[in-house]
Amino acid sequence: MKIHIGTLIAAMLVAVTGVQVQAATRPHSNTLRVETPANSPVLAEQNAQAMYLHKTADGSALLYIEEQGGRGLSVLDVTDPAHVKRVAHTSFPNGSAFDFVRNVNDNVALIRYEDGSGVALLNFKNARRPVLETAPAFAEVGYTERIGQTGTSSTRVVDPKTYNVLDIANASAPGLLATIPAVTQLVENGDTGTLFLLNNDGVTMVRRLRVEAQHQVELTQEGGNN
Repeated sequence: MKIHIGTLIAAMLVAVTGVQVQAATRPHSNTLRVETPANSPVLAEQNAQAMYLHKTADGSALLYIEEQGGRGLSVLDVTDPAHVKRVAHTSFPNGSAFDFVRNVNDNVALIRYEDGSGVALLNFKNARRPVLETAPAFAEVGYTERIGQTGTSSTRVVDPKTYNVLDIANASAPGLLATIPAVTQLVENGDTGTLFLLNNDGVTMVRRLRVEAQHQVELTQEGGNN
């Protein structure tokens, strides 16, 4: 799922392109929290290469992380950003490194192999045990760019960027919460406002605490109305 950075997100997540952000470093924030592979081992993925966020029918949010040159796929349950859990790992013995291109439907994502050998489908019908399938229809049309809705598509950034996470509660003196280097992909969970940034160390998670709290209120209200 490709992120579309809105005004608020752009203000707190700054890409550093040779210009350093001038900000006082503060270790804490009332509205933002940064979870890194260093302080949250469940997010650690050495040489992680791509990721994809999938929403299941029961409302769960699962983050799939490609690893081992396409031979493995870790599955994290990120439904509750405060309690991320590793729930499964799938191996593809003959796998090859790939990029997520876009979702095909609610349970299928299109992937493209980096070696130019073609495309395939990743089926999430069993969300914790996704299955690779051939995609002859896509191969025949020479799939070279995304078609249709792109709001949930995902491709990796060609040139990695360094990002600074800022607390802008005090706009005149923004607080620098974290610096994440060599980011290759960003994904957002719109329900909880969580941002996931991928680099070689794994996934850094930027949590928006007020959005999380509001989401919990909405879930409670929905449960009471059922």
